[in-house]
Order: sequence, then C-alpha cells, then structure tokens
Amino acid sequence: MNKLKIGILTYHSEMNYGCTLQAFAMQEAYKELGQDPIIIDRYITPDNRLLLGHLTDTGLKTRLISLFMCFFSIGRTSNILRVLKTLRFHKKYLHTTDYSFYDWKDAPADLGVDMISVGSDQIWNANLYSPVPYLLKDINPSIPGISYAASIGMPELMPKYLEEYRRGFARFKAISVREQQGVRLVEDLGFKAEKVVDPTLLVSPELWDKFKCKRKHKRKRLLCYTIAEKLFDLLPVLEDYARRNNCDVIVFPDRFEKYFCRSAKGIKELIRDKTRLFKSPVKIYISAAIKDFMREISAADWIVTNSYHALMFSIIYNRNVRVIVPTDNVRKEMHARMKEFEGSVIEGPLMQSDIQGALRSFEKGEKTTINLDELNRRRELSRQWLENQLRNIADNKVAEC
Repeated sequence: MNKLKIGILTYHSEMNYGCTLQAFAMQEAYKELGQDPIIIDRYITPDNRLLLGHLTDTGLKTRLISLFMCFFSIGRTSNILRVLKTLRFHKKYLHTTDYSFYDWKDAPADLGVDMISVGSDQIWNANLYSPVPYLLKDINPSIPGISYAASIGMPELMPKYLEEYRRGFARFKAISVREQQGVRLVEDLGFKAEKVVDPTLLVSPELWDKFKCKRKHKRKRLLCYTIAEKLFDLLPVLEDYARRNNCDVIVFPDRFEKYFCRSAKGIKELIRDKTRLFKSPVKIYISAAIKDFMREISAADWIVTNSYHALMFSIIYNRNVRVIVPTDNVRKEMHARMKEFEGSVIEGPLMQSDIQGALRSFEKGEKTTINLDELNRRRELSRQWLENQLRNIADNKVAEC
C-alpha cells in the first residue's frame, strides 16, 4: 500500500486533556500503519480562545484587567499556566499544518493532503457546536474522506440538522463511530457505520508508557477528575474520604476560575474560597499539564470521573475506576458512551449514580478489572477496518493515475 498524506480533522485546538490526547493518538495510529499524518490546524472558535484562553485578550485595558485578576482571583493565573503547558505539549507532540484558520474561506485552496480523516471526539455533536462541523462540505470533493471513531454524543439527531447530516455523511467513503448509539443514528439516515475503538485504545499500549508515573507513593491515592462539576460541592465528600482512609486525594478540575469582584460581598466570597482551598487536605491541580494528568491516572489506586478519556486511560493503565453520572444536562446525553464498557471491556461495578456511591464502592473493596481479550479483539478489528479503508483509497488513487 502506497503511503498517504493524511489530513486529520478533529478537536485538538482546546485546553482539554482528552481533546489533545485523542488527536495525538490518532496521529500516532496512522504512523503505526505506515502513513504520513498531519493535523489540520483548524480552530474550534474564531479567536481560538478554547485553546489560548486569556492569551487572546487584546487592548491595553483588557490586558491590565487580566493582570489585575491574576493577583486577585483564584483561577486566572493557573488558567494561563495551564494554557502555556498545553501549548508546550502541542509543540512537542502534535504535527500540525503550517497554516491555521477557523473559517474555511481562509483555508488554503490546496490543503496538501491525499485524504481527510475526521475524528475522533465529539466532532458531530450539534449540542456543542453548530452548524455541525467536519462533515466535509467545505472540502474539495476530489479529496476522499473517512471518519474514524467520530462521536455524535446525542441520543437523537436534531431535526433541523437532519438534512445537513444526510448530505454530510454522503460525502464520506467510509464512516466509523465510537459508540453503538452513533451507529444507529448514522444507519437511520441510510448509511453504513462501523463501531471502532477510540484512537487512544487503537495505538500500541506501549505508546503511553512514557507518560506513566515513575515514583512509588507511600500512601494510597484517589484521583477525581470531573467535567462541568462544582469543585466546592465535591470537596467535603473527598476530604471525608481522605480522612477515613488515610490516603491522598488529588482533584483535577476541568476549568476552575473565580473572578475578582469589586463588591464587598464578592471580595468576602473570594477570601473565603481561597482560604477554603488553602486549608483543604485535598490536593487540587488547577493548572495541571497533560503529563500531570497522565501521571496521576497511572499512579492512582482509585479513580472517580465523568470523563470519557479519563475512563480510556484508566483502561490503558488498568486502574480501579468508577464513572459517575454528570449533573450537566449536555454531558448527561453523552453518558451512554461510557456505559457500553461495563460488562464487556470492564468487569465490575463501573457505573455509579454519584460520587458518594463511587466512594462507598471503593471502601467495600470492590474492584473493576479489564478484559484484555475483549479489548484486544476490538482493537484488532478496528485496526483492520482502518487498514482496509486506507488500502481502498490508495488503490483508487493508483487507478486514477
């Protein structure tokens, strides 16, 4: 099979651990298959603020306010530090195009690729971004495209976007998704879809060894990583667990910022919150780098999360993990994608209704275990599917020549 220059379209331009790591994994998966991948550097938002945060602030007044907030807010400085750490990871590990854009009219006429690979992550979720991105409608029809492990993340497609999805799916040479729910939604519109594993599971497990924790900890460790949950609601529960079990508790807030308020009430709340965090026995990683995230997952004895990719790395590092139902309405609709792992790849009490239930399960000594035979079977089938699509596209290109 001839080597293809593959342009990857995915959500990589965001200050989010999962987004970055799935993009890196997709890139490395294509390398393992002998291909030449590159991530097309399209922003998720016009100003790229989801990745750059307050670094996008312009104007002297705005920048002075931002500097002021760094001194008087809980999360602003840490947010900027996390942005810088994320950019450092991107520069070292992601191979992106030398052009960047948000609006497709600003993209170069020649993208410099032989084919487009769309996915994975929530690239077809209209609850997150609309109109629906990455349906290839803006790309030259002569460039073939496939999706790998694309996620819709909704139980049903929005009626107002049905025709957009239908026209978009028709543009792909082959479609694969990462959830059974996605298979149903694609097939309801008359197209074939294959269920495959997330790229973080597709690559050789050895790829992730370099990010593992090398240190031996004396005490047991609980890691809590939740998205769109309120940190101060979780703290009392986690602190009680740390005291009862004489263990270390580490928390990764998704994004935590508390802005300075000029009112007397706001200042009082700010001081209260800062004091609360300072006195807590729980270690809170507000500005954690991607490598910190990986290291702590690999070192944890227990993990409680509502994050899909925290679950993926719990599987990769074979950790005792619990998934809780998100309280955020949008994320509740995505929850089904994690339920599919219980009783198949993961055996044991994976799914819990809330954090209290998850912690009780740990204290009972209950464990989850990884069914490696099933995981390897899914990985191999996914790899074969992807190899077949690449071979078909490469053969067609030879025939056209």
